[in-house]
This record gives sequence, C-alpha cells and structure tokens, in this order.
Amino acid sequence: MNQVTKVMVVLFLTVLVGCAGKFEYTRPTSPPTLNNSVVITKSKDELWKIIVPMLGKQFFVINNLDKDSGIINISYSGDPEKYVDCGWINSYVKNARGERTYSFPASKAYQEYEVMDLEHGGGLLFFNRKMSLEGRMNIIVEEMDGTKSRVTANTKYILTKTTTVRDVQNRSNTLTDTISFNSGQESTFAGRAATTCRSTSKLEDEVLTLLTGH
Repeated sequence: MNQVTKVMVVLFLTVLVGCAGKFEYTRPTSPPTLNNSVVITKSKDELWKIIVPMLGKQFFVINNLDKDSGIINISYSGDPEKYVDCGWINSYVKNARGERTYSFPASKAYQEYEVMDLEHGGGLLFFNRKMSLEGRMNIIVEEMDGTKSRVTANTKYILTKTTTVRDVQNRSNTLTDTISFNSGQESTFAGRAATTCRSTSKLEDEVLTLLTGH
C-alpha cells in the first residue's frame, strides 16, 4: 500500500440504528536521510569558543561539556511533533449527536478524540492523549587539521505517551508508556494502540545549522 502500513479497525454500533465509527492508524512514511555531521573551516579551539555561548542562547539545556574529549551534551524537552514522526491517526464517529472526524499526527503533544468500541458492546470511548519528548544530544567536535573540524550530533529520543480513556459511564483508565531510540532509528509503543515513532532528523539539522551559520 505504497510502503505505508495501515492498521484499520471498523466499528459499528448495533444497538442504536445509525451509529457507527472508524479508527485508522497510518505508520510513518519512509525515514528521512540522516545527515548528522558537518565539516567547519575552523580549528577546534576556535569552534569551541563559538559553540558553547551559541548553544546557551538557544532553547537547549547544556548538561555537561568536556573540551579535551570534544563532547558537549545538551537536552531538549517539550513538544515532539517537529522532531519525531509517529504516523497519523484518523477517527470517525457517528451517533445521535451527529458526525465527528478527528485527524492528527500521532506525535502531537495533546489531543482529545472519540472512538467507537465494538469489542465491548459498541460503546463510545473518549480519549485524552498526551505526548512529550526528551531529546538528549551529544555534540562531538573533532579537529581534522589546524583549519578544519568535524562536528557530529547524535541524539537519544525518549518519548512518553499518556492516554486516559473514559467511557459513557464516566469510568476511566490511564496508561503511561515510554520508548526510546537513537538518531535515524525507530521504536514502537506496544499494545492495542501500537504506535511506531522515528526521528525526523530536524533536531540534528537545527543544531548543525546553528553552528555552521546557514
């Protein structure tokens, strides 16, 4: 199906005539090319004097740095949507209150939506879904000669998904799950709501673009 794997559950409410629903999850498309290394025409000493204050002015947190080894560890915490691709979610429900359609990226930081649940009698379920990202990046500065240095950015992505599900009787259940993967890799939240996530490489691109100045 054009290299896109779709997991589809079609739910029909048989108790009330005219009630129906459909839920569809689409996996991420082919991963982007990972280019997490650049060569800059500056010595290691020159580059180090620029990198540290430059990173400190951005939204990154500098956790530690070691000039001798050329390693700077920074972190990002917040909205994962730009930096992680978890595919796409579509949900459609129809009942006495009308028709509702929900369509959103599965890496979205916050989303409320509804699903018809055939497995448990065709009832309506209300979802409250949150996603948060912690990205931990090692920036490695290696001197190639007296005038050039190679800068490489490697990131560990830690994704946390928290989902609260409530039924029409106001009974609810909350599940929190965490996955992790490195630059250019992917991982999957297991269970009935299996969701595959991978990096978009935009976090590495932003850091390297900041350091090269273009």
